[in-house]
This record gives sequence, structure tokens and C-alpha cells, in this order.
Amino acid sequence: MEKYSPDIQPRRLRFHLTPPVPKFWHSNSDIKTYHFNALAIFLPILERLVVLSIKKALKEVSSPKLKAEVTSLVAQEAIHGIEFSRINEDLILPHYPIHTSQYKLRFFRIVAGLINQFSSTFHYALSAAGEHFTAISADLFLRNAIWFEGVDPVYSAIWRWHCIEEIEHKSVAFDVFKAQKGSYFIRILAMLIMTGVFSVLYLKPIWTMMKQDKNHINLKFYGRALKYYWGKNGLCRALFKPYLDYYKPSFHPTQHQNEQLIVKWKAFFQKTTFTEIVEKLQFLEPPV
Repeated sequence: MEKYSPDIQPRRLRFHLTPPVPKFWHSNSDIKTYHFNALAIFLPILERLVVLSIKKALKEVSSPKLKAEVTSLVAQEAIHGIEFSRINEDLILPHYPIHTSQYKLRFFRIVAGLINQFSSTFHYALSAAGEHFTAISADLFLRNAIWFEGVDPVYSAIWRWHCIEEIEHKSVAFDVFKAQKGSYFIRILAMLIMTGVFSVLYLKPIWTMMKQDKNHINLKFYGRALKYYWGKNGLCRALFKPYLDYYKPSFHPTQHQNEQLIVKWKAFFQKTTFTEIVEKLQFLEPPV
């Protein structure tokens, strides 16, 4: 394997949640808990798929810099998948009968079987589309503390660490795709497919949790969900424009200028211990 890129460093922090974790661990809110539970369930699937697709680039790209960035991305995504898989067993399984390993395996087989029918360039397009989703979400979550208000500091630290690294490697898959002369048509087709895959992977566990809590027949819940996603500061409302940016022919991930969000954190990571990192990640800004 190539050496890691100096700009994209894998970090194994090993987070630990203290049981028992409340059922509605996110500010005692059902919809907020459902949202982040669903993300935590399907992110390891996405990250395995990215690793499966993008590793092929190590044999196909000629740029040493891009190869090092691919190696770093693969390492970061592998660690993300391990951390979320490990924590999900303590966070979700005690409250909902969603066996994440079975869920992941079933959908991984379906999607992996699908993408293996396509060329490596299309694999890179799928990876770039997936990374766009995680990058725009990471940008949103790092910019404003409201998304983790009322959350256990350790769990907010997990998400902040994940967001920092997603921004760190946001351009790698896209650059690999462009290096392989991928077309605009392929890029957009892959995004449309990935949007559908995301929707299924995200909504399936949410529906399972809703049914268990009888929220699928609760009209007030649908009102709360509508406000959370599409209200004044709603999640989907905030993500919609940056999502659509991907469809511009001239788009590149660096056009979303958010590197300044992680510069201080990267400097902090280099000069402190893992224990201190986990402790301080609960804050929007690292200590000076």
C-alpha cells in the first residue's frame, strides 16, 4: 500500500459509550434519535462499498499524490465502519430489534452485486456520489452546534470526528473519477442511483423504529418530522441546495469551501493524545 497522504490522516480513537444509553438519546427526541440511528446503521454499509470500489484505483491511477489520498481514504472509511458497527450494538440493539450486522450484510450483497456489473469508472462515480452526501452533511453538522444539543458528549464527539474526516477526504473519489476521464452523464447517473440507495438504506430502519414505537400511526409525529426535515432550519432544507450543486457540469467538491472548519482540529489532533481528543471533540472549536 502507498503511504498515507499528509493531508488525510486515519485516526483510530476507540469511543466508548457508558451504558445504559437512553432510548431517545438525542435530546429526548424520537425523530432526532431515529435520524442519527439510521445514519449510524447505514454508514458502515456505505463505507464498505466505498472501500470496495475505490481500492481499485490504486492499480489504475498514475499520480503518486492521488494514490496516497486513496490509501488514506480507504483507511479512514474502514475505521469509520468499525467504530460505528461497534457502537451500534450498544446504542441501538438494546432498544430496537435491528440486528445491524444482518441488515448490513443483506443490503451490502444487493448493492455490491449491482455495482459489480459496471466498470471501475462507474464504481468511482458511485463513490464520489456517496462522498458528496457525507461531505455536505459533515459541513452542516460542523457549522452549527444545534444539531447535537442535548446529546451525550461522547456521542457528539463520535459524529464530530467522523465529520472532520469526511471533509478531509471529500474530493478523493471525485478526483479519481475525473482522472479516469469519467463523463458528466456517468457522474449524474451514479448520483441518481446513489440517491435511491441512500433513501432505501435510510428509511428502512426509520420505518422499523417508527412501527415499534407506534409512531407510524401518530399524526403528531409526522408533524414533528416535517418540521425537523423541512422547517425553517430543517435538515433536508439545509442540505437541498448543496446536494443540487453536484448536478452542475462544472462542479468540484472544493467549491464547497469548508476546509477552514477543520484546520484547527487537524492541528489539535497532531499535538495531543487520543483521550484529550475525545474529550474536546464535544465542542465546536478545539482548545487553542
